[in-house]
Amino acid sequence: MAKILLVNPPFYRLLGSHYNANSLGIAYIASYLNKRGHDAWLYNADYLSDNSYIKVKKLFQNFNNYKEYFKNTDHVLWHEVKDKILSFKPDWVGYTSYTANISAIKIISEKIRSANPNIRQFVGGVHATLDKNLLKTLTSIDYSVLREGEEPVYALVENKDPTKIPGVISRGKNGLIDNGLAPVIKDIDNLPFPERDKLWGIPDNEKKNVDVSYICTIRGCPYKCTYCASPFHWDRKTTRLRSPESVIEEMKHLKEHYWHATKYDYSASANIGDKESLKIADNTLVYFVDDVFTVNKKRVKKLLKMMIKQNLGMKWKCEARADHLDDEICELMAEAGCERVKIGFESGSNKILKQVQKLETKEEMLKGAEMLKKAGVPFSAYFMTGFPGETDADVRETIDFAKKIEADYYSLSVLAPYYGTELYDQLMANGHALDKQPWEYFFHQSPKPMVNDKISTKVLQEYLSLSELNNKTKKGLGYI
Repeated sequence: MAKILLVNPPFYRLLGSHYNANSLGIAYIASYLNKRGHDAWLYNADYLSDNSYIKVKKLFQNFNNYKEYFKNTDHVLWHEVKDKILSFKPDWVGYTSYTANISAIKIISEKIRSANPNIRQFVGGVHATLDKNLLKTLTSIDYSVLREGEEPVYALVENKDPTKIPGVISRGKNGLIDNGLAPVIKDIDNLPFPERDKLWGIPDNEKKNVDVSYICTIRGCPYKCTYCASPFHWDRKTTRLRSPESVIEEMKHLKEHYWHATKYDYSASANIGDKESLKIADNTLVYFVDDVFTVNKKRVKKLLKMMIKQNLGMKWKCEARADHLDDEICELMAEAGCERVKIGFESGSNKILKQVQKLETKEEMLKGAEMLKKAGVPFSAYFMTGFPGETDADVRETIDFAKKIEADYYSLSVLAPYYGTELYDQLMANGHALDKQPWEYFFHQSPKPMVNDKISTKVLQEYLSLSELNNKTKKGLGYI
């Protein structure tokens, strides 16, 4: 039996906030290992025993403080994470990666290697899948795992020959040994539910602060938005859907074992005005974290009808595309307990929407928003600016459109062209030196456009001020 600690590195803590949700990627790997006789735990280095979160505008403002952490590799936070990992006495340490946390993984893994060279380390997740040369950057990491990690990680901890494990990149005498992508897990109904109990470093009396109510019902996304890494991470041709029966079973399991009826006074924490924080009640709201929960209309209608028939009394939220909605789906959502739909509108400029291959027009998106409002389903509107070639006029179209849809919450981003996206490749081909930027700068709360110098500071501030519209028509709901 191997002892494995799967780590979600600190990120939001570096921005003055934190992240208390269960990371599903490593949670699935942990449960897969535990079911097969190993001892796998989850360590969320972004966790704090606090339910107050700073709002998005404050995250932008904290960018300069965030950069300082990477200039000081001897900062107390890095030592805290290193000591927590070593206290577990692991045989293996695995890290979940996205582009912005690669620098954090490098710092932590080097400290672990220095303290105990016998601990074997691997990295997986989105960036690891997209960057086959990542081990050249992460010189203290032994292995990189590409795409779905359950089977290759199990083979590693079973001490199989890493040079023969599909989905594993290892080190050889003549460079990196690449065995290709991990095989697709075709029937995801057969996977065990993600680990929700073995949370390292969190006292039992604080576990209610960890949001374990995330549920994944789909692996993959069939769309090809140029700014999104999902089509390449999952391979959009292999999108797989869990059965509605399997999803209902997990909802029942969640309610029976983890549902905490925690109540907060949201009237004091609405994300509006001069307030800089909001409160989130964990484990009282299921979050379907699929890229597009509504990707198959027939399936989603069946699932919603089953939720209603089962009368679980569980509120929930999801990600959706506006053009997937119809009146029946919106009405079923309302009846099934949907508290919020999160929709990526991205832009109010049809020119920009076409450019990024959104495959939607703002007219179609407006229609979806109107159907949600008609059914009484609250929704969050996600917008982004800073695209190549975007002008002040395009951004003003976005501002006007955002006001027109009258969303309940606005989540605003400035484009970060993530490694492995079509947009990143296009920009590199056109001469942008994105590969010279520190990895930690690649996240959507970086305040300055990375690839657009045409948008004026005045218009960018008008765009960011859309956050002041949040929750002005609802009863102070503190979550997004």
